[in-house]
Amino acid sequence: MAAATITGRLVHSVIGDQRVVSIGTSAAFAANGDTWIVPGLKAIYAINLAPTTAAAVHGFTRSGGTITLVSGGAVTFTGQVVGR
Repeated sequence: MAAATITGRLVHSVIGDQRVVSIGTSAAFAANGDTWIVPGLKAIYAINLAPTTAAAVHGFTRSGGTITLVSGGAVTFTGQVVGR
């Protein structure tokens, strides 16, 4: 397991009592089990990441402010994560 590679600037915004972290360019997960500790979030409510590369079936698990990729291979995403 390794850390995901985030390229571009992360944009933080607040909507009501929730925080939104938007990925500037991309989040690259190299393999199944790679993780991303989302800065500023202690709990994740929604993961709105869309693949930007042809990818195998994928999904995510979450624990606190950490997202873990569940996939058959490498996937690159763009989008946002909502939490608190």
